[in-house]
Amino acid sequence: TDLDRFEIYVNESGSFADADTPRAVVSAVDPATHTLTTSFNLANLAPYLSKGIAYRVSMRAVAVTGLKSDFSPPASFSF
Repeated sequence: TDLDRFEIYVNESGSFADADTPRAVVSAVDPATHTLTTSFNLANLAPYLSKGIAYRVSMRAVAVTGLKSDFSPPASFSF
């Protein structure tokens, strides 16, 4: 009940800062099923990213109060 959303950050360096803007924001609770969101398909970001580039992705959990977690360790992906 304290979790509001997840912020997903993407860049090429893998270095993320508080001033960065998330590439996607996902509700913590799926509005259709009313269950905790457990996945996000990075292919949803494909129209905004270039093919053949190695990207890094990190995420943060955001509480209903606005308090944000630290960034998760970055993971690599490409299209």
